[in-house]
Amino acid sequence: MHSGLRNRRLTITTFISVLLGLLVASMVILRSKTTEEMQQIGLYRFDQPREISEFSMVDHLGDEVGLSAFRGKWTLVFFGFTTCPDICPTTLGVLSEAVLDLHKPPQVIMVTVDQERDTPERLRNYVPAFHPDFRGFVGSFDETARLAEQLNVAFSKTPGDQPGTYLMAHTPSIILIDPEARYAGFIKAPHRVQHIQWLLQSF
Repeated sequence: MHSGLRNRRLTITTFISVLLGLLVASMVILRSKTTEEMQQIGLYRFDQPREISEFSMVDHLGDEVGLSAFRGKWTLVFFGFTTCPDICPTTLGVLSEAVLDLHKPPQVIMVTVDQERDTPERLRNYVPAFHPDFRGFVGSFDETARLAEQLNVAFSKTPGDQPGTYLMAHTPSIILIDPEARYAGFIKAPHRVQHIQWLLQSF
C-alpha cells in the first residue's frame, strides 16, 4: 500500500515537473525573440510609444467616446467598415480567435472608415457578432482621418462594381495601443492567430 502511494506521488510530482518545464520553456521562447524575428512575422513594437491626440466619436451603443476609451488596458484597433467583403471580417475573425482563453484579453475596437453608411446601430449589429466584447467606433470624416493619420492608417473611397456603389480602401494593419493610450506598435497583414497570441502573451 505504501509502495502504491509512493508511486502515485512520484507520478504526480513528475507530471507537475513536466508542466513547470513547459511553462519555463514557453517563457524562454517568449523572451528570446529578437526585434528582427518579431518583424519577420509582422509584429512591430516601438521603443518609445507615441502620444495620441484627443478625439471625439460614438461607440456602437451610442455613447460618446474619446481618448480615455484606450486607457487602462492594452487595446487592438482596426480600421474597417461593415460592408467590407474580405479583409475586415477575416481580421475580426482572427482577433476573436486570438483573444480566446487569454487571462487578460485586450480590448478590441473597430473604427469605421465608412462614416456615410456605418451608423452606431449598424456597428452594433456587426462588430459584437465576432465577439461580444468587441466595440465599434464611428466619428466624422475629419475626426477619423485625424486619428488614422496619427496611427499611420490611410483610407479612401473607391468605385464599386456597380454604378453608384463604392468600397473603402484602407490600411489593414492592427494598431497596438498601450494602457496609457499611446500608439505602441502595429501588426501587419496577413494576420495569424498564433502570432497575435504570442504578442498578447508577452505583455
